[in-house]
Amino acid sequence: MSISHPLLEDDGKAIRDPVWGYIHLPGPLLALVDTEDFQRLRNISQLGFVHLVYPGARHSRFEHSLGVYHLAKQFLLRLLNSDPPLQLTDEDVRVFLAATLLHDIGHYPFSHTLEELMPFFVSHEERARQLIEDPAGAIARVLQQELDVDPVRVANVIDYGGTHRKIPQRDLLLANILSGTLDPDKIDYLLRDSLFCGVPFGESVNRDRLIKAIKYDPDRRRLAITSKGISAVESLVFTNYLMYRNVYWHHAVRAATAMFKRSVQDILMHPDRNLQVGDFHRVTEGELLMVLREEQNRLGLKGARALLDGVVHRRLHKVAAFVHPGERKQGLLHFLYDLYQHPEKRRQKEVELSHLFGEQLSQEATGDEILIDIPRFDKTPEVDLKVFYSADVPSDKPQPLSFDDPEVSRLRESLVDNFEDQAKIFRIFCVADGGFLPLAAEQAKRHLR
Repeated sequence: MSISHPLLEDDGKAIRDPVWGYIHLPGPLLALVDTEDFQRLRNISQLGFVHLVYPGARHSRFEHSLGVYHLAKQFLLRLLNSDPPLQLTDEDVRVFLAATLLHDIGHYPFSHTLEELMPFFVSHEERARQLIEDPAGAIARVLQQELDVDPVRVANVIDYGGTHRKIPQRDLLLANILSGTLDPDKIDYLLRDSLFCGVPFGESVNRDRLIKAIKYDPDRRRLAITSKGISAVESLVFTNYLMYRNVYWHHAVRAATAMFKRSVQDILMHPDRNLQVGDFHRVTEGELLMVLREEQNRLGLKGARALLDGVVHRRLHKVAAFVHPGERKQGLLHFLYDLYQHPEKRRQKEVELSHLFGEQLSQEATGDEILIDIPRFDKTPEVDLKVFYSADVPSDKPQPLSFDDPEVSRLRESLVDNFEDQAKIFRIFCVADGGFLPLAAEQAKRHLR
């Protein structure tokens, strides 16, 4: 029996998308898109500073959010008609589709860059909850009046992490469909980012096979796949690795990101700043650049202003050194992790190294000649997925099998080491002039302690 829902029909306003073709938005969901907070996403870049390396990467969180919604509809239709079918209420469907549209509503300007400045900024998921649950906000009004759903449920599907809040099981089920190894968010951004960067990696992902292979695992209350989708998932996992190695964590992208973070951090740590964390919440990227420049000029932060101008005009710090895989001893990793968890300690070490090398060169350092770049420690290829084989495929093991099982795929075990060694690189960046670069290349790593 085919199960459907009015909001899952291809009906309503049609929007042409370069990845998925026509995306249809029924009236209640179109009302969400028309809110001021959602329209702001047109001016929030999907990839931050990646365009400095791949000029075509100018797409925004707006079209990505539409793409996630479109793909999530295909997922839901498949799951509702799978064997066994996913059991959802009419309200569950409305909550889920609203969450797919709003999953990035809390993003700050320039992708994930600002979130790493802990504790100044909360995660974009938590920020999304604040926006969605705001009783005076347009989003809450549309959710209640147009979609007849509780904003708290929609926020739960997006912001479900942490131990401080208990999320109902029915909302966790929807969250597990939206976020995971095989989810509409990841599939859309990998295909979309690949397309706009002009790299071929996303072309290998068999999107039709992925959707057809999806099924619901009632025991784990998560997405699973049939064995026919193994190769499609492998191509998705490998594409994810290639995008991190070649695009997201490209050394020039990381340099621009480190410079921007430091230019903002210098403002936030200044005792006389007027700029508050709340000033970052609803601004576009162009507006934020203007505000940052005004504040840097007012506070006399010449170094921070130079860093920001360097990003805007692509005068980037250069790689002075990087930590090789063989050099990652436990003590060094603990030191780097501490710097990652405490940005103020990282900044202190950068200032210390800048002045140390400035003294050796008999130059006055501003404290930002040296920048330490530490990618997310918790980022690694994850394939938490079960695979169901049909009855005509013999196996000595009970079903379903884990995707990591050697009988299913050995891809992840080889990718993890490669990701840690070749993609997740700890770099020391240095200003290109003034004689700092050769000095940093020779000495910087020995001071990482």
